[in-house]
Amino acid sequence: MILAATQFFSRPAEALPQQVEDAFFSSIKNPNNTFKCTWGGRFEQLDDRLVQAVKARRLDVQELLDVGVSSGTTTLDLCDALKRAGYRPRITGTDYAIHAWIVPLGKRCAALLNTEGQLLQVDLFGRSLQPWRRRLDYLTGMWLVRPVLSHILGRLAARKLREGAGVRKVELVSPRIRNHGLITIIEDDVLAPRDAFAARFDLVRAANVLNQNYFAEADLRKAVDNLRSYLKGPGSLLFIVRTLASGEHHGTLFEMSESGTLAVVERVGAGSEIEKLLATA
Repeated sequence: MILAATQFFSRPAEALPQQVEDAFFSSIKNPNNTFKCTWGGRFEQLDDRLVQAVKARRLDVQELLDVGVSSGTTTLDLCDALKRAGYRPRITGTDYAIHAWIVPLGKRCAALLNTEGQLLQVDLFGRSLQPWRRRLDYLTGMWLVRPVLSHILGRLAARKLREGAGVRKVELVSPRIRNHGLITIIEDDVLAPRDAFAARFDLVRAANVLNQNYFAEADLRKAVDNLRSYLKGPGSLLFIVRTLASGEHHGTLFEMSESGTLAVVERVGAGSEIEKLLATA
């Protein structure tokens, strides 16, 4: 059973096993139809290859930027891989949507809303209800009930959020990050330059965020320019990777040269689909 947000955010991290955490975030659907979950261990081989590349170049990774972290599960995995290799970088994870609000709707009922006031989940007497249709709904008849119920409860929750009484702000990230000493998660739009990130990071990873399904080429170029500007200098690494529905990983590792350009140093699978945009940056 998927935990309701009121339960999930009230329990200590040690009381939330990985499978419970993954199930909760896999039920959170963002406005762009992506889900909040990144399953633990999915990048294990990629993490190992990235660590080996860092070691081979004797790169002293002190600051790391992980872009599009979703729930932050894979950020934790990368942190652990680096720690096993003797590195302890300060990691900044970013995602477009981090903050949310738990809004009470009445006795034993509550709603989870995002920053735009959109309904993400409903807690009905301790059971979670997702506002989006599932395939099973067409067998159970919920395909008719769910949108109507979500509309009514969504409007009520939005009004309650504006009133502010009893509202609780939460972060849609793994509870294991709440008091982590090396990882900080913040909201950030990869298309908007962030001055605080300029020339700051030894290593930048963007996994399953920069691809042609999500962005037009003009926006991809903006994102590429931003990530390039966040690299500390010559020798800094940028890793762009995408996972297909089949589970195959395709990505490219770039290194900043003395002239400030990006050169391909290693490929995973067929390489990144946007490799040309970066190799000419």
